[in-house]
Amino acid sequence: MKKIVSIALATLVATPIILMADMDRCVSCHGVDFEKSALGVSKIVKDMSEKEIKMALDGYKAGKGGSMKALMIQEVNLGVDTDAMAADVYNEARTPGFDEPEDEFIFQKRLSVRTLHKIKMAIKKADPKKDMPKISSQIKAAAFTMYTYDKLLQTKIDFNSFKPKKLTMKDVLDTVSSVKTCVDHSFTDEDMVKCRVEFVNLAGTLTKNEEKKIKVKSAKAKAPIYTGVGAVNLDKYLKHTK
Repeated sequence: MKKIVSIALATLVATPIILMADMDRCVSCHGVDFEKSALGVSKIVKDMSEKEIKMALDGYKAGKGGSMKALMIQEVNLGVDTDAMAADVYNEARTPGFDEPEDEFIFQKRLSVRTLHKIKMAIKKADPKKDMPKISSQIKAAAFTMYTYDKLLQTKIDFNSFKPKKLTMKDVLDTVSSVKTCVDHSFTDEDMVKCRVEFVNLAGTLTKNEEKKIKVKSAKAKAPIYTGVGAVNLDKYLKHTK
């Protein structure tokens, strides 16, 4: 994925959470397959692990780094999601040649990364005892958007398979984090849809949990009986019913 910024995606480039920097700018110094030492002073990215790449990016975001710090800070302090960027750089360093993805895939991945990042942050700040309905609402809204605009995903979802299941806030965070990592490492539509299936299934489980709670409340609730003027005492009739 040597180039991910296009005119068609200009609106998302300006958003707070960006999938990654423009790969064209990266490869101009690091080489098409990240096989060069940038300006003869940097490490060769192709020889680095994904963890090392992320640590370097996080360092630049924190204002740290080596002799190229001034340049790199500008590249990664634009709201770049370093998890997604590190995964993409690592993949591209091991994928020979120029391989430009379709604009639609770029849009879908960028949208998913941004959405999942925001939901993860919201869950981490949430109160486990009272904020589950709010978090559930965010997840269901995001899942609906994914499902609506992803035709491949629509063929993979079976709504009848959704079942209620007890979930804690930690369970939800773990699943969202797993989906986010999956999306970070998605480089084809088929990769992406596998991640989204897991996310939509989470939304389905949360929906079923809410339905179950409503049914339980409805079963416990007693319909009010009018006892005012003109009321009829139904006890003698009701006592014969089961």
